[in-house]
Amino acid sequence: MILDQLKNPKLTNQFQQWNFITDQVMGGVSTGKFKVEEIDGRKCYRMTGDVSTKNNGGFIQIRAKLSPKINSKNYSGVYVKVYGNEKNYNLHLRTGLTLAPWQYYSYTFASTKKWIKIRAPLKEFKKSNFYQPKSILGQNIISIGLVAGFDDFKSDICLGEIGFY
Repeated sequence: MILDQLKNPKLTNQFQQWNFITDQVMGGVSTGKFKVEEIDGRKCYRMTGDVSTKNNGGFIQIRAKLSPKINSKNYSGVYVKVYGNEKNYNLHLRTGLTLAPWQYYSYTFASTKKWIKIRAPLKEFKKSNFYQPKSILGQNIISIGLVAGFDDFKSDICLGEIGFY
């Protein structure tokens, strides 16, 4: 299922808006932006910025709420087509059982300076907090995010397509 391939930039195929969020919502100092660009002939969401772990921060992200929710029982994983700066990035999924802002399920991947397709099996997403279920399997996914974070670095990643397989 293709969630977004930029047919309607800044909106998913479900017509949900992508939002840019930084750790400043919790007192951090990371900065950045995201915009629609074309990289090597492919339209993409380009997220750039300075990620800083100062002041208990450490992330920037683009995130979309999903409506309708995606039942994880119907898919094996998430895929993304990305072009990056050879840094590590994360996919974050939230469910109805991840109530606090610091709760999510995460999958880390390495970016390259060419377009690649990453397949992130749902069974490999790791929980972020003790109080949430160990696995996302069987839950309804309510949001999905591409995250640059958890280290001090310059973010530069392009998201050309995202979906579930």
